[in-house]
Amino acid sequence: MDWDDLKVLLALARRGSARAAATELGVSTSTVTRRLDALERDLGSLLFDRTPDGYRMTAAAEALLPSAEQVEEELIAAERRITGGDRELRGSIRLTMPPAGSLGRLVSCLQRFAATYPGIELQLLPAEDSLDLARREADMAIRVLPAGTALPDYLIGRRLSALSLSTYVHRDLLDPASPEDVGHLVWIGKAPLGERQDWLAATPWPDLPVRHAIDDHDLLVAALRSRMGMAYLPCIAVADEPDIVRVPGAPVNYHGDVWVLTHRDLRMSARLRLLREAIAEAFDDIRPLLDTREND
Repeated sequence: MDWDDLKVLLALARRGSARAAATELGVSTSTVTRRLDALERDLGSLLFDRTPDGYRMTAAAEALLPSAEQVEEELIAAERRITGGDRELRGSIRLTMPPAGSLGRLVSCLQRFAATYPGIELQLLPAEDSLDLARREADMAIRVLPAGTALPDYLIGRRLSALSLSTYVHRDLLDPASPEDVGHLVWIGKAPLGERQDWLAATPWPDLPVRHAIDDHDLLVAALRSRMGMAYLPCIAVADEPDIVRVPGAPVNYHGDVWVLTHRDLRMSARLRLLREAIAEAFDDIRPLLDTREND
């Protein structure tokens, strides 16, 4: 049984469509379907029902899945052991991080790191994909963890900074005579309309009407810039927006902590250690923007 065929089985089981599985594996959709056909021929059994809604596992696939996952884990563990002992300043590092709109200053740090270590190639991946460090979908992650979150046993990490949030609005929407009165304003929501907006409880104005639904910090800032209402978001997201101000009287709330994380098996990798140190140094400069409570 070919490992590449088993990877197709795993990707289809997790993603549910040939196109999504192909994207995960970095191959064409036709390659996915061809390998699945070959695996089914070898086994003499149908593994997936092809439905209008996607691929659905059959009982045969469900029986094979645990063995495929075990093979995958053993191969990933072997790869981690090799990579973790790598003392060479060469190779690639897959780093997943929040959108550049919130941490754009970090990109200049990565540029300096790349210039200092020309043998290391950086691959930046979007954090919203929830890439799995255990499965080596990424080598390192910059993540915001809610207050009190315990790291899984398989991860090691370094806390970089606390993260604070507050309420912001375009200065033109405030009444100069009474800027603390925001009764005429609306919230820009995050969850789809009609769903619970739990973040409202952290603000002094939970009863003001909520309009729209924007769950992306860059788009929220753009909406504030366009005077669509006021929004509750990380303080660093508006650090470079002179016309967007904190609503007078709005508290600055501790939300959680920013961490840089890697798998425990990679702790001895020289190139990952150097990147962790470079990222930590960059956060020394931006920490006052991430946590503005001392400026309150």
